[in-house]
Amino acid sequence: MMQCMGGGERSVCLSRALLGLVLGLALALAVIPGMGPAPLAYAADSQPKAAAAAAAAPLPDRMDAANKAWDKSLNAIEAALGKPGLSGTDKVLDDYAARLRAIREDVTSLNTEATQRVGETERLLSALGPPPDEEQGPEPADIRQRRTTYTTDLATWRARVAKAEVASTRAEALLGRIAAFRRNTLVSTLFDPTPEPWSSVVLSKAADDTVRAVDMIVSAPGEWFSGGSATDSRSRTLGLVALWGAAGIVLGLGGRWWVLRRFGRRVTETAPTYAQRTLGALAEGLANGLLPALLMAGMIAWAQVNLQDDDLLRHLVSSTFLALLVLVAARAFTRAALAPGLPDWRLTTHNDAQAVRLSRIIQGLSVVLAIDVFLLLLADDFDPTPETLWLVTSGLKLMEGAILVRLSGRDLWSNGIHPTEEAATGVSLAHDDDESALSARRLLWLGRGLVLLTAIVGMLAGLFGYGRLGSFLINGLLASCALMGGALIVRGVLRDLTGLLTRSAWLRTRLGWGETGQSRAGFWMRATIDIGLLLGLVYLGAPVWGVPSQEVVDTVVTLLTGIKVGSVTISVVDISVGIGVFLGAMAFTRMIQSTLQRKVLVQTGMDPGVRHSLTTGLGYLGAIVASALAVATMGIDLTNVALIAGALSVGIGFGLQNIVNNFVSGLIILVERPIKVGDWVIINGNEGLVKRISFRATELETFTQAAIILPNAEILSRPFTNLTHRNRLGRIDVAVGVAYGSDTDLVKKVLLEVINAHEQVLPLPAPWVVFKDFGDSALIFEVRAYTANVMNRMSIASDLRYGIDRRFREENISIPFPHRVLVPAAGSILAPVSLPAQPPGAVSPHWETDEPDD
Repeated sequence: MMQCMGGGERSVCLSRALLGLVLGLALALAVIPGMGPAPLAYAADSQPKAAAAAAAAPLPDRMDAANKAWDKSLNAIEAALGKPGLSGTDKVLDDYAARLRAIREDVTSLNTEATQRVGETERLLSALGPPPDEEQGPEPADIRQRRTTYTTDLATWRARVAKAEVASTRAEALLGRIAAFRRNTLVSTLFDPTPEPWSSVVLSKAADDTVRAVDMIVSAPGEWFSGGSATDSRSRTLGLVALWGAAGIVLGLGGRWWVLRRFGRRVTETAPTYAQRTLGALAEGLANGLLPALLMAGMIAWAQVNLQDDDLLRHLVSSTFLALLVLVAARAFTRAALAPGLPDWRLTTHNDAQAVRLSRIIQGLSVVLAIDVFLLLLADDFDPTPETLWLVTSGLKLMEGAILVRLSGRDLWSNGIHPTEEAATGVSLAHDDDESALSARRLLWLGRGLVLLTAIVGMLAGLFGYGRLGSFLINGLLASCALMGGALIVRGVLRDLTGLLTRSAWLRTRLGWGETGQSRAGFWMRATIDIGLLLGLVYLGAPVWGVPSQEVVDTVVTLLTGIKVGSVTISVVDISVGIGVFLGAMAFTRMIQSTLQRKVLVQTGMDPGVRHSLTTGLGYLGAIVASALAVATMGIDLTNVALIAGALSVGIGFGLQNIVNNFVSGLIILVERPIKVGDWVIINGNEGLVKRISFRATELETFTQAAIILPNAEILSRPFTNLTHRNRLGRIDVAVGVAYGSDTDLVKKVLLEVINAHEQVLPLPAPWVVFKDFGDSALIFEVRAYTANVMNRMSIASDLRYGIDRRFREENISIPFPHRVLVPAAGSILAPVSLPAQPPGAVSPHWETDEPDD
């Protein structure tokens, strides 16, 4: 069930929010007193004596005093834990745990300072250098004295740090013993047998206690009323009660009108957000329960003040109206959350029929909880026998468990696995696929199965003489469902607010968010909310199941600050900070690269390829610096890393040979610059513009806007053509054929006129025409010219061909058709062929046939 907090099928989790809305009020009343942990008691003398030392005392004195105080406290606590008769529910265990945590914090604080002193002493000793050998002669006296002093100081500081580490380790071990002792006590207590509720002895004693309790309840009002004196008239007191009731009615009606008018639902609004629906549900529940709540709270206050002389009647009145308050609150908030007749304002995705059934079941549960509250508050006044107490407890837990079993019924939640509205979570679910829906369905089945199994085990445990176990399971289940429901409501509201925040036009303008940035920001906000709510659920839910909240905090702190695996300490905090430092350094490097590329280097007039090489080299340098900073922040010992790298270097060398080859080739390309960003190259038949040169590969962009990724090593290992290596000057060659018999001088003249007329053809070097060859059916000429930008050679060549074709038509110069030779197969008949009319001066193709041999 806890996995609902991670996303996926969100309406499954929100469907359970209604249960938490009603059960939250009964959480504190439903749990058996003494089952959860007591609050930590920090006694005035619980801190070690070292913590009281003056801050101005020298560090060596403070550490020596602290080590002595820690040893004394640890020895005393260890001796106390070894004494027989200590119970896991004793309050003294809280004091012991607080003192051990204080020792652990003091050790961390003092060791930080002591470690700095160790580092300073090591640097001083290193500055002296190694001691001279016999060949170098004796060392000067003052240097030898300093070396001896620094060596002694270093050993002393290391001894102090070691003693402190021992104290911290002992404190951790004792905290573990206390936690284990509490768990063992809880388990043994839960499995202690209680009277079987269905036995004849229990039923007989329960009947006697019931008759006596009823007699006490019936006689209590009469005895109180008849016990008044002349100066203390009971009728006048009842008149004050009536006056308070009238005032409560007036105040309740006025308050109800104001709350509904100010915060109530707007029926005309058809698509309220989840936050609006939650606020409306709270307003409706508060308004509908405000009048009865004022009356009942007034009666409880009156009983506490005016019934001081009659404990039974005071407790009877208070418990009665408190139980009624639970019923009224349950009904008001249940109807507010389910919103009968207003599906747009409903907090869950249930249909009307499911909402009605769910409302009745929850109100039935509130009746049982109200009876539980009533009897719990009157238990001391009735003084029942243990048999009666466990009979009533088992009966109530049996009814609560049966209702929980009904609440886990499939008919109540079958609609929750298919979300139909975005506002239920504040996040669009349109992209959820079949796999996520199946995962949500399995998660729902798992949650229902856990609730069903826990409820059945709890009911059976109470029936067969394990009342403590049954109460523990049922109460824990009720509290967990309440916490889960409340957390899901809060989650829905926060996600709704997150959606409004990320969709804010003002915020998008200020932060420069695009669609991608908005989506990422929303994702990380929702992930943070889910993680925070999950941690809050664990912290609040752990005491319900017998785990003190402080142990949860200690476990989380231990996981975050350091887990020792042999001699290696793995710290999630250090790793996270190291990753953050690396990302921050890389972001800073990217910012500098962008600034240089767009604002600084552009003003220098450098070639774009040179600018790219400089910024890329800066990126490599930034990556190295960021990695070094991250390693230093994480506290990784580079000596150990070097040893491991040396041991694995051979295998890594073979495995990463191609990657290293491409990386080195990339560095060579950046330094030697045979190609650079902006060059037009032809590599292995791939022609395109160099867009980027990275660590491993070079990216080309073709005419069709396709990207070609070429490994750097492949570029350097084979010949390639760089059309813009030194400049963009390039030659254009255009071949054309004319018919035999054409005036070659005229052809040359026309071609020169066409090419000289093009504006992108350079006059120097001057273009020229080459009579290249006598072709099979044409005289082959070739026009050669230079352009200042070879990148435009394709368009220039195309323009030249258009011009040549136009001028040849004007000068009646023919471009001949190729000859075709048709060789018929044996026995075939050649049908007469009508040739199309040819343009003037064109040479018609002739047909040549070969007679087959007889």
